[in-house]
Amino acid sequence: MAIREGVLKYQPLFYVLTSIRFQPWMLLPNKIPDIQDLLRERFPVFNQVAVTVQGVNLGSVPQENVPSRDGIPKPNAWAFHKQDRKIGCQISPDQIVIHALEYERFVDFAEHVQFVLEVYLKFAKHADVNSIGIRYLDRIAPKSSESLADYMPAEFRPFESPNESYPLLGGHSQSSYQTADGILQARFWTGQNMLSVPNDLVPIYILTQDTFIPNPNILQPLPTGQGILDTDSIWIANEPPRMTKEQILQTLSRLHTHANDFFRSVCSDHAFKVWQGE
Repeated sequence: MAIREGVLKYQPLFYVLTSIRFQPWMLLPNKIPDIQDLLRERFPVFNQVAVTVQGVNLGSVPQENVPSRDGIPKPNAWAFHKQDRKIGCQISPDQIVIHALEYERFVDFAEHVQFVLEVYLKFAKHADVNSIGIRYLDRIAPKSSESLADYMPAEFRPFESPNESYPLLGGHSQSSYQTADGILQARFWTGQNMLSVPNDLVPIYILTQDTFIPNPNILQPLPTGQGILDTDSIWIANEPPRMTKEQILQTLSRLHTHANDFFRSVCSDHAFKVWQGE
């Protein structure tokens, strides 16, 4: 049996994102200079963002609702990152997103979430929370002598036709599961012309890249034979409760536990032996 616990020496995780959605705070734009002054100690790189793509993880608004002048949308979100952009946050009137390209332990990532929440709540005073989620993207990259069948169960992989006249190009699966705190959505995709990052995350993912030195590999298709496991653990309130920083962090920790347990149970023994460096 493979060891499935602990930090993986060659972990497949390449992107993690947490989202906290709340009732809109419309005075936020007036407080951005003060918020930026406190966040820049850790996140000195600053971008103003006009979010125009509507999606679960972006807290965005339709194009027609983004105030504009001379046809150029005004900022409705503000992004703060470290110098190398490998970790940072985006704040809008109804959402905080913290995301990272480098991740080893949840406790370290959660400390960044705590830092951002403390700054936000210093000015917002409170948050009536609609939902909290944490999402992990893992790149499943078999070695040259292996295949995805060595890493992922058949239920997640695309069906291969027994008729050789129809070779498999790719596929996408999605399943939803009940958890003690909400739902867990698991998606897996592989194939030609599919990207490593799902469409709904592309607008915020590109903030981790140097916007002055465009990286042609950001949105390159997946290499042949590789796949992406997208695990999304979510808590949604029927009526948004007023939550303290501690309550938000406790909920986030439980959501992480669900996502982590799922990942460590669904991938094969062989996968964990490879990721442990055995």
